[in-house]
Amino acid sequence: MSLWRIRTAVEDRPGGLAGVVGTLAEHGGNIVGLAIHTDVSGVVDEFVVDIPGNHGAAVRALTEQCPAGTVTAVAAGRREVGDDVTRALLLTARLRSHPNRLPESLAELLLADDARWTNLTPEDAEDVARGTSMLVPVGPLRGVLVSRASHPFTWTESSRADALVRSVMPSTGPVPTDRVIRTADGAALSLRQVRETDAPALSDLHRRCSPDTLRNRYFAGISELGPRMLRVFCDAGRGLTIAVRPQGQEEPIALGHLMYTLDPGVGEIAFLVEDSWQGSGVGTALTRALTVIAGDWGLAEVRAETTLANTGMLRIMRRLGASVQTQEGVYVHARLPVAAAVQGGLGEESRKGGQVARLMGSA
Repeated sequence: MSLWRIRTAVEDRPGGLAGVVGTLAEHGGNIVGLAIHTDVSGVVDEFVVDIPGNHGAAVRALTEQCPAGTVTAVAAGRREVGDDVTRALLLTARLRSHPNRLPESLAELLLADDARWTNLTPEDAEDVARGTSMLVPVGPLRGVLVSRASHPFTWTESSRADALVRSVMPSTGPVPTDRVIRTADGAALSLRQVRETDAPALSDLHRRCSPDTLRNRYFAGISELGPRMLRVFCDAGRGLTIAVRPQGQEEPIALGHLMYTLDPGVGEIAFLVEDSWQGSGVGTALTRALTVIAGDWGLAEVRAETTLANTGMLRIMRRLGASVQTQEGVYVHARLPVAAAVQGGLGEESRKGGQVARLMGSA
């Protein structure tokens, strides 16, 4: 069997498709697969054809018959013969178990040469403009860049890729109005994005924290929240910082951070909890809330960097399903797949009793 995947624009007139099929038949072609795409050029038909001998004559004949569109032909494998819908469903099932393999699955769905996480650099933008690559958004800040040299991507393929992403991204539910989460004991905590006007209250929070608590958070001995650090906390280009307050109170008792990293699709989480509130479930509820927000942003993974001395942080990350690895005998690197954590019940628990605010609208 000599299989070829042939694409051609078909004229929108009665008998247009019949003419293409007839031409393939005249050259001994046996059509074993057909998909119809829409694109800027109109309707594009894609045939998987078994053509004995040299396929060049059939391609030349199609080019003469369809002068308005480019005819492309690439070698096809046996695995490409089958129902596209079935293949997409199988990929969806696979991704639910391994959500971080989204680029690999998109490459298989689109028969692409390469797929990788990206922030869309200027070089990537040039490839997209030339039509050799396509960006599949995975949230407002990240995406997967898929590339294929043989032929450009169609609108139909873009729609399929978006559908595959939506099928595995966790749902964060409706945006709440009270922006409240609850600890396992039922304590209501109000979340609000940090503003520059919060500087005095955040400084007081840091003064109330012990040196060990501050060292676990910042890896260094600090006692004051300086202007530079506050600017980082308020910089939406770096990520999101939220202040946590007991519902009905004004003084914050914790800070949570979800920051972007240099690795596309990956965020870093960290938090600071006042000593008198430690052990009451604040850190766990905050980590869950940040992970749900990460899923809403389209991040595939959240990481936490801490030390062996920070037993509370390590206990929380392990409880939520993170893999934990020690580095240099002191530092600890925890990795938590977002979709798996949210789909495993984390998101539902985080939303009970008040829901988690997406916060992205103001970030």
